[in-house]
Amino acid sequence: MKKARLEKVIASIETCLERPLSVTELAQQVHWSRWQVQRTFLACFGYSLGYYSRCRRLSIAAAALVDTERAILDIAVAAGFETQQSFSRAFSQQFGLSPNRYRLRGQICDLFPRLDPGVALSRDGEFKMEPKIISHQAKQLCGLDTRFNAFGSPDPDAMELLPRLWQQMQAEVKKQNIAATVYWGVVDSSTANDQLQGMTYMAGFEVKPGKSCANLKRFEIPAQTYACYTHQGPLSRIGETIEAIFRDWLPASEYRHTGGPELELYDERFAFEHPDSILEYWVPVEKIAASDR
Repeated sequence: MKKARLEKVIASIETCLERPLSVTELAQQVHWSRWQVQRTFLACFGYSLGYYSRCRRLSIAAAALVDTERAILDIAVAAGFETQQSFSRAFSQQFGLSPNRYRLRGQICDLFPRLDPGVALSRDGEFKMEPKIISHQAKQLCGLDTRFNAFGSPDPDAMELLPRLWQQMQAEVKKQNIAATVYWGVVDSSTANDQLQGMTYMAGFEVKPGKSCANLKRFEIPAQTYACYTHQGPLSRIGETIEAIFRDWLPASEYRHTGGPELELYDERFAFEHPDSILEYWVPVEKIAASDR
């Protein structure tokens, strides 16, 4: 299942190099959510979908520069670029030469190869953790939020912005003498673009329906089925667990990501960088219909 879907994603990109497919189109073809196809591709190959598509389009263009006498503008348009200027800028960034100088050199080199799902699968980790599948009622949170760019985007900034957000939220909790012992992090991918930029992160605590807190926003988390994973160890290594979820477990399971918000649960077991620290990571899932597997 996993290899077939990755092969389909790559084949779709390769057959539409002159018109880059949107992540939404790719997700529909493999019956995953937009967010899952982005995260799984990145976790398996180490490249974002957008980066891979651009590198492949530029590589095809590089071969055309040497093998044909077509005008650079024609090659740029065929590679999915609207102007020769934008093509030349992207080409120079990838190859270190302008299209004209690359053509004059007369040698095809430094091309970005088509990815092989078999290679990615051979690098799968030893992630054997089986999650708990639970149905959770809707909840209301009070807290703060921010926008950030995820790992794999051109300019990731989560490690800078998210700790700062938690510090601001904790300061407000202390200022208002709020007796919260359980906290939630909410990762909302619905606001992100195809380059993994502009995701929303919320840090907060649960409150009774209708209740609000001064200087804090109220968030509604819908009822949802989740795959709940336990991350044990330093908080700084949570990325390894999340990557393994999307690389190993989820694409090989009978579930798919719904596209809804992911949740982080911080309770009395959480101790930041302590090796015995525990937090739970909840991934919103639904069963894949048999016809879509």
